[in-house]
Amino acid sequence: MSKPITTEPIFGKMRKAYIILSIIVSAALLQGCEKVITLDFNDAEPKLVVEAIISDGPGPYTVQLNESAGFYESNVFPAREGATVRIMDDLGNEETLIEVSPGIYQTINLQGELGRTYTLLIESEDEIYTATSTMPSVVVPVDTLVIEYIPENLFQDEGLYCYAYATDPAGIANYYRYNMFVNGAPYITYPENSTDPLDGKEDDNFYLSDDKYFDGNQIDIEFPNLLLIGDTVDIELHNLDKGTYDYYRTLVEAIYGGGVAPANPISNFGDSALGYFGAISIQSRQMVVE
Repeated sequence: MSKPITTEPIFGKMRKAYIILSIIVSAALLQGCEKVITLDFNDAEPKLVVEAIISDGPGPYTVQLNESAGFYESNVFPAREGATVRIMDDLGNEETLIEVSPGIYQTINLQGELGRTYTLLIESEDEIYTATSTMPSVVVPVDTLVIEYIPENLFQDEGLYCYAYATDPAGIANYYRYNMFVNGAPYITYPENSTDPLDGKEDDNFYLSDDKYFDGNQIDIEFPNLLLIGDTVDIELHNLDKGTYDYYRTLVEAIYGGGVAPANPISNFGDSALGYFGAISIQSRQMVVE
């Protein structure tokens, strides 16, 4: 079962991932030096930041355009208004999106299809930005959703946990993102004794994997937070192309410090813009905790 999706706003919590590295900064800390040095990260010109997804679920699909902000500025990203935004597929179909609010552009009639290659073209402030993404042609659904009681052990507290299972098709490179919602709200893994997931090492709905080590086998997805009786659980399995997967993967590295050096996430817009355009297949399953 597919359903319409709304991409979660990522500009605020990912601000530092969008720093434009126009210079290489090196610093030596001298013993006894007490002078506070503030590095200047604000010299670079703002760049276009794009969030755009088309899926095999019903539209409308949304393209969000903003501008990057300086490192030390607040989490406010100016909307890029007045752009011409078009989506076209490899069969020659094309639609111009409508700006429904500042920086938010939506389709009217476009319907995403499996196996189609889509191009997003943006014309804004005398610049042209393009990105291409192919929606996977093979649908990988969520086969089973299980709520299981787990006794207390070294790794888990006693309680109810959610497990999802799917079957990876053999011989095809597949890339996945798993989203979970509890009672309609995004499921977030909080570090112990923290109210902010970004204070720790846990992820917030960025569960990613490829099938490098389980090609053709069962996918076993465990969500480590406790659930309550009566909770409604929704699981989405996003089937991605490699470009979208690489964007998410390097975004997580930028946020949580997994990369070797600070860098912007890999974008299918190249160096012209930040962000991504993804054509994805979404399969979902829902159950109530009893």
